[in-house]
Amino acid sequence: MKKIVLFISMILGSYFASSQIIGSGLRCFMTNLNSPKSIQEKFPQRFSLQTIDGKQYISLVAKLKQDVTNEDIEKLGCKVRSRSGNIVSLRAEVESLEKIVKSEKIIDVDVARKVGVPQLKDAIKDVNADYVHQGLDMPFGINGEGVIIGIADWGFDYTHPVFYDTLMENYRIIGAWDQFRTAGNPPEGFDYGVELSTMEELLAAECDTNNIYDKGYHGTHVASIASGAGAGTDYRGVAFGSELLFGTWLVDEANVMDTYVWMKNVAKSKNKRLVINNSWGVYSFGYMDGTSMLDEFIENMSEEDSVVFVSSAGNNGGTQFHIKAEFEERDTIRSEFKFDLPTSSSRHYWGQTVSLAGDSLNTFSAKIEIYSRNWELLYESELLTADGSVIPETAVVLSDTDSLIYRASSRLGTNSRPLMDWEVGFTNHNTTCHAVLVITAENGNVHAWNVACLTTGVGNWGLPFAWHANGYISGDSEYSISEPGLGQGVITVAAHKAGRRNSSSSVSNIAGFSSHGPNLFQWLKPDISAPGQLVVSAISSFATEPPTAKTTVEFNGKEYPFATLSGTSMSSPMITGIVALILQANPNLTPSQVKEILITTARQDNYTEEVPNYIWGYGKADAHQAVKKAIQLVSLDDVQIENNITLFPNPVNNTLFIDAANQEYELQCLTDLSGRRIMDLQGKKDKINISNLKSGVYFLQMKVNSKILNLRVIKQ
Repeated sequence: MKKIVLFISMILGSYFASSQIIGSGLRCFMTNLNSPKSIQEKFPQRFSLQTIDGKQYISLVAKLKQDVTNEDIEKLGCKVRSRSGNIVSLRAEVESLEKIVKSEKIIDVDVARKVGVPQLKDAIKDVNADYVHQGLDMPFGINGEGVIIGIADWGFDYTHPVFYDTLMENYRIIGAWDQFRTAGNPPEGFDYGVELSTMEELLAAECDTNNIYDKGYHGTHVASIASGAGAGTDYRGVAFGSELLFGTWLVDEANVMDTYVWMKNVAKSKNKRLVINNSWGVYSFGYMDGTSMLDEFIENMSEEDSVVFVSSAGNNGGTQFHIKAEFEERDTIRSEFKFDLPTSSSRHYWGQTVSLAGDSLNTFSAKIEIYSRNWELLYESELLTADGSVIPETAVVLSDTDSLIYRASSRLGTNSRPLMDWEVGFTNHNTTCHAVLVITAENGNVHAWNVACLTTGVGNWGLPFAWHANGYISGDSEYSISEPGLGQGVITVAAHKAGRRNSSSSVSNIAGFSSHGPNLFQWLKPDISAPGQLVVSAISSFATEPPTAKTTVEFNGKEYPFATLSGTSMSSPMITGIVALILQANPNLTPSQVKEILITTARQDNYTEEVPNYIWGYGKADAHQAVKKAIQLVSLDDVQIENNITLFPNPVNNTLFIDAANQEYELQCLTDLSGRRIMDLQGKKDKINISNLKSGVYFLQMKVNSKILNLRVIKQ
């Protein structure tokens, strides 16, 4: 069997000979098109396929040569869905793939990688966002108003009261694109999914479509951290005055590119700034150096469309799932890769994806060896060289109760980096066999990552590499940041435990799960840290397996839950909310300026040690200092135009007077620091009696020239 498989892989290496770069995922797909159905069905659903009008289509991403138009590519049997610079997401006819891979118009093409999800009150104070809400040392309180936050995720509850304003009156979700939904119209320019663009449509739909992430609560929790208004609880998000766009996407990078473009189009139509949150990540089928086509797409949108991107670093900081094999004097190393996924995550567990990348131009080869419980060699695969060769889908009977299943593919990236991916599984999930990765090279370094693969084709839980004997190496948790957090076009966020402000007894250290940098180019990642451990936020009321509720609120006759979750999925939206505060304070900032403000105002303490580093980035986010710096970059005249309203005396004992400099205005209400309505105010009044209020800080909400302002009032 081994000789036959080796012969096939050599033929396939020459079959793909072309001037363009063909991704390992596309090589794998095309290689196995004619595999027996009995073998195909044993592998995870790695590829995103759709049948339309009787034809089978696959999602691709590609990099085009300069001056190549969308029409040029569509002549190859593709449909261009989204484009940023010369990076495109495509839907391609499977029968046209041979023509596509031979086209001189394409520089690089690969299947769209499937994507997995990484697994407030104190948190708000940890980043000093409450000072920003109060308007401390600022002309007015800032809450993200006028900025749109886009959440690319799953598990949205459109009816949750946290997505109204603090008074629970004005609805702040301005649109959702559910790419799984079929009953309705897609967004303009797209031909799949359903766009919900009115409050009536969103509330009637209630929630997004249950999909492969069927617990269905992640997106609501993330969005509530970034922008939830609290619904009368203390668990109010960072930018609770912002508007929201929700994108429930079809689990691959081409679809998330489409989501980005849709969000950008909506924001531009409303002439508002946009910040997009990505609380997810992927390790397989990428470069792991921040130069993938997804990275380039994001960087193009950041530079050309002024969209700010924020991404979680990943949750593999405490997992020994990475190895760095150094080849100087020896030519072969081994490491056992484990299959013991925690049972809580194992419902769709299939096996492992082992991805390899060289950090130089020197190629390498790899194979797998299977040993019995007592370390007797049972099977070894052929040696695959990272030169574009492919090993097709293979099944090997090991015993009456267990078989080995594997396939592998390789490529040379646009930067000539040698890359390789193995998918390895056992039919018996309780196997006692040992799986060993063997790497051979003359010199240079080779990195590998061991990540769980699910039957759905996703998964990003790292599992260990382990030492066994001489010639073996063990794993570490370095280089553990996932895509798209590796790219330069995003603000990448680590997670720490929220601490009490100005407390010497704080335990606000980095979270054990928070992924570490750098990437393969040694770029500094992550960029910054925010609270992500034990964060309380809203949970979808439609979740099929919700976590235990910490509290609930009643709204429109229904109970809505809040619960505690941990992960860089939670720290990322903290930064997304801070970015919205910055953009409200100064909407003319570029994404690179926003990032510069965040990292130069980051705070350090006894835990951050010497920064910048590959664990903390530049330190802990400080929303108060960041927003103050953003305001400093606006001319004083601009600030005056924004808020040419005077309240006096302030602080005040009994009567507050209002001078609007002859502007038209309408009073709305007076609220406390939590946004609760304390006093209803209607119409145009030039004074308010507040003698009955307790001492403290309040906000006067008023409408000036069709814009809502929240002005700070201090009652003595």
